[in-house]
Amino acid sequence: MASLALAASVIMLFILLIGPFTVLLSKIGIPSFIVYLFSILSILSGVWFISIFLPIWYIGLFPIYCGYISIKKANSKNDK
Repeated sequence: MASLALAASVIMLFILLIGPFTVLLSKIGIPSFIVYLFSILSILSGVWFISIFLPIWYIGLFPIYCGYISIKKANSKNDK
């Protein structure tokens, strides 16, 4: 049971931290290709978390929003 709890906590930490990590990458000037990859990963992980239909599904909205913000920042950086 301890390994199940560890796996669940690793998944939750990944879901909660992939979004801010992607925003951080877009702010510090990482190439847009890498930001797009991490943004897509962030959005897909958020959609996956929403689709498991737990009562805490709304936590999946956070990485989706962060992925969206990261893509907008990468696009505005490319326009300059």
